[in-house]
Parts: sequence; structure tokens; C-alpha cells
Amino acid sequence: MLTTYFKSLPTLARYRSGLAGPYLDEFSSWLANRGYQRISIRRHVREVVHFTDWAASEKLTVYELDHQILNRLKDDLVARSLFRHPSGNYHHLYQSACVFIDFLEVIGVVSLPDHHSKYCVPAMYTEFCKWMTVQRGTLDITLTNYRIPVTNLLRTLGEPSTYTAQRLRSFFLLQVSQAHPEAAKNIATALRMFLRFLVAHGDCAPGLEFAIPTVARWHLSSLPKFLPLLAVDKLIASCDQSTPLGARDRAILLLVARLGLRASDISGMQFQHLIWAKGALIVAGKNRHKTELPLPQEVGDAILHYLQHGRPAIASEYVFLTVIAPIIPITREAVSKAVARAIRRTGVDAPNCGAHMLRHSLATTMLGEGISLPAIGALLRHASIETTSVYAKVDVELLREVAMPWPGVEPC
Repeated sequence: MLTTYFKSLPTLARYRSGLAGPYLDEFSSWLANRGYQRISIRRHVREVVHFTDWAASEKLTVYELDHQILNRLKDDLVARSLFRHPSGNYHHLYQSACVFIDFLEVIGVVSLPDHHSKYCVPAMYTEFCKWMTVQRGTLDITLTNYRIPVTNLLRTLGEPSTYTAQRLRSFFLLQVSQAHPEAAKNIATALRMFLRFLVAHGDCAPGLEFAIPTVARWHLSSLPKFLPLLAVDKLIASCDQSTPLGARDRAILLLVARLGLRASDISGMQFQHLIWAKGALIVAGKNRHKTELPLPQEVGDAILHYLQHGRPAIASEYVFLTVIAPIIPITREAVSKAVARAIRRTGVDAPNCGAHMLRHSLATTMLGEGISLPAIGALLRHASIETTSVYAKVDVELLREVAMPWPGVEPC
């Protein structure tokens, strides 16, 4: 309720008499439920009143306050040199207007924004996503990566019944002409999978998936980037468990460093995945194949500490939530940022700042302790032993002993 945050009767009367007045009680409750603190709620309400006063001066109704109006507001603020603070941050008025419009969309007062044409998803792509989910168990994040190549194909070449090997090959070469080899490989995979979908549904000639050339890339040619165990332990120990962020980061780092979880495993972790009675953790992983992993005492204790002392008191099925409002489940990027923060704090000389590096570090440590590649692959949930075999290259000294000398060259 608005009276929870404002006590002055004249202020309440003025706020309720404006364009936003009928919605401010629900708006303040909505903010509170999303984890906003009292001071932030008061600021948002004040700025929303200013925003709707501006809207009224523009002869707008509350039903017209959609994302298109934000462009008009931006232009007005820019004209008055009020769009950004000297620090570079958006003016509070613009920030609060964005939040209020999101609220109006949630409660149905205004319609959800129409996507710009470049974001419109063709119906055939939607059918492709459903097919990939049912037939191959493909994750949503993978399908998101497929969207741009597939939609570009549909818009450029038109109806699949008109596809030919030459047209497909020309389109692909144009798409990858300026792309990094890894990006080119992903484009090829997306197009090839889409063509298989079309063939399965009889929408194009069989065999056209082979029209997409293979991208040259030496398989497993590089060494895994990893840290020694002492450096990993230093990263974990640097997390301050007395703070919500530190408690969350320590639990995240332990899940990656001790169980080799992927960033998507952690961001998607729900309470139903934690089997406390068995000391186990259910991980879906790639292709939605569920695996039960043992939950080490150290990791379980860190998760419990976070739940008791660091996690916001917000009803959510997800274990890990953001620290500041809006309180929502964390993303995959938040997992990598936790690793990056620990690296900055400790000054550890790391080959990169990604979460996957700790997964590599776990595998190399296990290999050094004499654990077999199949066992490592089982923990990391690799689909093929060939993927795990890359870690056989990390023991450079042992490889030097078994390497054959190159003919005509003095050995190193």
C-alpha cells in the first residue's frame, strides 16, 4: 500500500490525483514483492508521478504508456540535457518510467510491445524449436543461438521448397565471410539442423543438409585453460560469507570447482533438484538428460549458508537469485561474473575469467590424481569420451617422454 511508504496526507492526495494514482498502491506492492527496498520504492513512486505528469502534458492516457512512449520521453530529456547524469547513468525519471511501463504490461493495462521486424520470429522457426525440443531435447539457450542464422535463411531464401544446394551454399558463405571460425561453425550447425527438420517434414529435398560446408577447425587442438588446485581454493576462500553476494558466490564457485557444473546448470538449479536426504543433486545438463551427482559436504554447507543468510526472502523455485532488485533468478552470465570477481580480488593469474575454466581445472586435477578419463567424463557428463580425452594433453611432461622425435630435427 502507498501509505506504507508515504505518510504526508497532502503528498498522498497529490500522488493519487495524477494519471498514475489508481495504480500506485499495486505498483508499490509489486516493487516490494520483487525485492526493492523502501528507499527505492519511494524514489520510483515519486519519479513515476513526474513521468505521468509529463505524459498528461503530452495529452496521453495511461493506456498509451508503452515502450514507444519511452522514446518520446528520452528525446525530451535529451533536449533538456537531463537524459543522463554526469556519471553516465540514466536519469531517475527515465529509469522509473521503464519500471512502471513493465508493471503496466504485467497487469495488462497496456499491451506487450510489438517486436521490431528484425526480431519477429517466423512460424516455421517456432515449429523447428518444438521439434528440436521433443526429438533431441535441445536446450532453450541453444535454440536461442540458432534463431538468427535460421531466421536469416528464411528471410533471404524464402520458401524451403525453392532451396537448392547452390543457393544454400552461397547463402552460408556470405553469412560466414566475416565471422570468427567458432561463430562460423555455430552457424553451420544451426543451418544443418534446420535443414534436417525441413527434410523430416517433407518441406525440402532430402540431402540438402549436406549442402552446408564443414567449417575447418582442428578438433581438440588447444590445451584446456585451467588453474592449479591451490589457486582454485584461493578463489573460493576469497568469498566473504558474511555478505549476501559473498555467500552466493562461494556456493557457486564450489558447485563449479567441486562438481564441474556448467553455468547453465547453476542458473537453472531449482529446490527440487536438491535431494538433501540422499546428499545428492539432480542436474539436467545438455539434452535435458538428468544425472544424479553426489553433493559433497563442503558444497552442501555452502548452499545451506547461502539459503539461511544470503538468499533474499522471495518465493521462487530457483535456488540462486540476484542480490539487488529486481530479485529474479540469476543468469548464466552471473555465474561467470562470480568467478571474475574472485579473480580480481585475489589477483590470481588466470588464463581467462570464465566459469568454464574452473570446470577444466577440476578435470585436470582429477587426472593428476590418477582418476581415469571415463570417470572424469562421467562427472562432467560428456556425451563422448573423445571430449574428455582433451585432458590427456595437460600433462606436458609425460607427453614429452612418449613423444617421438621429428625426423631430421634434434630432440628438444
